Amino acid sequence: MGVRIHLQYAKPQMRLARPITDASGRLVAGVGTVLSPGVVRVLRQMALQSVVVDGAGAEASWERVRTLDEERSALAARFAAEPPTPPLVDIRAAIDRHLERRAATFARGAAVAEGREA
Repeated sequence: MGVRIHLQYAKPQMRLARPITDASGRLVAGVGTVLSPGVVRVLRQMALQSVVVDGAGAEASWERVRTLDEERSALAARFAAEPPTPPLVDIRAAIDRHLERRAATFARGAAVAEGREA
């Protein structure tokens, strides 16, 4: 099973769990490609922010991209001890909207990287 990580935390011993294609559908990096500095440089030039790598547990929890549900759970935990005042409810709603937009951005980036979207 692959784990999505931020490209900035890619380590040379990590291997891709999913192929990456360009906008035209051409293969850029196949499954099992080692994330060498050169490969990471090419992926950054493609404006990718995250990749799916093999080896769950090979990265620290802060290095991987959390799912929207995980982010929402963490947000709820941070606000759990505070009374729901109107300003705090507005702040939490704004953070939730930001998390939704960020999750959508990562999903679009993953779809392009996997060749599902042009």
